[in-house]
Amino acid sequence: MTDMYDSTVRGELARLLPLLPVLDAVGQTRHVTAAAELLGVPQPTVSRALARAAAVVGTELVRKEGRGIRLTPAAEQLLPSVRAALDGLQSALDELHERRQEAHGLVRLSFQMTFGEAAVPALIRSFRQGHPDVRFELIQGSRQRCLDVLVSGDVDLSIVSPAPAAGRQLDAATLCIQPLRLAVPADHRLARRDRVRFAEAAGEPFVALERGYGMRSIMDRLFREAGVRPNIAFQGQDSRTLLGLVSAGLGIALVPPSRATHSAVHASELGWVELEIQDSDAVRDIGLVWPKIVGEPLQVRLFREHILREEPAALLDAFGL
Repeated sequence: MTDMYDSTVRGELARLLPLLPVLDAVGQTRHVTAAAELLGVPQPTVSRALARAAAVVGTELVRKEGRGIRLTPAAEQLLPSVRAALDGLQSALDELHERRQEAHGLVRLSFQMTFGEAAVPALIRSFRQGHPDVRFELIQGSRQRCLDVLVSGDVDLSIVSPAPAAGRQLDAATLCIQPLRLAVPADHRLARRDRVRFAEAAGEPFVALERGYGMRSIMDRLFREAGVRPNIAFQGQDSRTLLGLVSAGLGIALVPPSRATHSAVHASELGWVELEIQDSDAVRDIGLVWPKIVGEPLQVRLFREHILREEPAALLDAFGL
């Protein structure tokens, strides 16, 4: 009798185990379509898996409610054990791989253009000291492009500013808050000042990044708050080019703090001065964004955790120009 009982239980577990990720995804999202997006499978696949799971446990797990679903008491009782089982197995696999130094494979990262000079190389270098077999595929572009390729599944992680709020598809964490500067030509009327209010310069001609870039959205917000319509003299896609235009006296710019000397390359009489902005909201938050998925690859998780462990103060200078 005991052998027959054990055999029955093992049979139920064998049929239920492949369905655990689906049950967990439905438990997280409380929605069949969202669970399918999370798992990267068609919606009917999730519906069929729920039906099979209900057949195994002998009771319905979801009920239709309007256009969505409602979890039954049986499902609510089952879900914590499902989550614990998946977490336990994932933890054991990760520990096994880490002990064997098997963290390898590809990490796909998108980031805004200015982050490629110091911040991203430093993060990759320090990570590869412990995981030399991990490879990286890098995509640079505007904030919007970085997020677009993340949502489409073309990359695993994205570093952008400002970071979006966490939502149904994406999770996010702030890495640091960086005060911004106003770059003015070396002979500008404000060049002898250490600090200015943004409104004092808002009437000047500006050189700016195109729409879709994070700094442009921050600049537009500051103009709105100052109640001034921006006078955009030049638009571009590269912050270094903007500083060159400022250096040539063609406008002023909102920029991150610069690590470089402030003289132009070919003309010593040209250059720019960076002024602190007194407005408390003249800052940018720099964040890490990743998709909410089941079964995140080990190398991606380890690199994400590596970034999140970095001290904000240590990142501030690296994220400058």
